[in-house]
Amino acid sequence: MKRMFWSMVLVMTCIGAMAQKPLIGISTGYSASDNSASVRFTYVDAVVNAGGIPVLIPLAKDSLAAAEVINKVDGLILSGGEDVYPFFYGEEPAGALGGVNYERDLSDRWLLQSAVKMGKAVLGICRGEQLTNVTFGGTLYQDLPSQFPNRPVLQHGQRSSGTLPIHHVNVEKDSHLYEIMGQEQLAVNSFHHQAVKDVAPDFKVVATAPDGVVEAIEGFPKYNILALQWHPEYFAQQGNKQWIKIFEDLVQRAVVNKPVLNEPNIKQPKIR
Repeated sequence: MKRMFWSMVLVMTCIGAMAQKPLIGISTGYSASDNSASVRFTYVDAVVNAGGIPVLIPLAKDSLAAAEVINKVDGLILSGGEDVYPFFYGEEPAGALGGVNYERDLSDRWLLQSAVKMGKAVLGICRGEQLTNVTFGGTLYQDLPSQFPNRPVLQHGQRSSGTLPIHHVNVEKDSHLYEIMGQEQLAVNSFHHQAVKDVAPDFKVVATAPDGVVEAIEGFPKYNILALQWHPEYFAQQGNKQWIKIFEDLVQRAVVNKPVLNEPNIKQPKIR
């Protein structure tokens, strides 16, 4: 299985170089129990549908390894997953805190920090938004139902399919997100019980749910980062042209810093 995984990464990397399409790294989940890395194909298909080449990034063991990986890709998706370890934002664990993954938190933070240092385009999704906010000095509500001041809150942990929107978000017109989507209101899915509380310096809130929960932040112009609380990849995987725009934007932002490569001069063998 490991050999197959790395073969897939190598093939995708070679194809990406030949096609001159941007390579989009996708952080993967990590399971200590069976020492494995995984990610839903919703992310992979969304990148492909947007014109990028997906490259799965397993757990980085240190900051140097993370930097070496990020140096090879043109953009980064921080994917969804467990709760963020509260010590990273100076809090004790609340009673309703879910499972955390310290090793993955470290790995994702190293990937994000390396991407920022190299000016690479970043898209954070769900946990990816939360980890982005924490990495740059923000905090989180560890559990919306018990901590959010404007209770009751909407159902942010939907029990229906991710391909179905569950609530609306209101988008700020003066935002990159609005430039992408062209709408002041979006119908989104929702699979979280944590959310941004104090927004990190140099970031701004660009979308909120009707109950006031922060649904999107962005770091432009200082940071090349857009981060969303919902999961647009479910819709983009299905070929929804409106939601593919989120990933097309990532691909376009990634192209800006991608070096131009000449097509390899490969002589085709003559068929006799």
